[in-house]
Amino acid sequence: MNAMWHDPAASKLMFRLNLAALYFYAGLSVFLSSTYELYQPHVVGHLFSAASVVVVGLYGAHCVLLFWTDRSLRRPWEFNALCLPFVLAAISAWICYRRYYQQI
Repeated sequence: MNAMWHDPAASKLMFRLNLAALYFYAGLSVFLSSTYELYQPHVVGHLFSAASVVVVGLYGAHCVLLFWTDRSLRRPWEFNALCLPFVLAAISAWICYRRYYQQI
């Protein structure tokens, strides 16, 4: 067995905790990109919300690597669950783009 933590239960737990954190960051990214003008100036707020999209993408890539490391332990729904945060990051980037050009 090629488990990352040499314990299947720990590997499943760490992947699912990272997946839950990824969902939290993806939701936070959508929230930040849709409301940034409420708490920061225009340019700084835009950069902050755009950076959150990049963080979600990088953290999503980390979760994909965790998935493929121990793919024999993963369930089919876990692979499907990995797709939604990338969709949320794309939506967040689109919202950020639209809000930026709306304010110009």
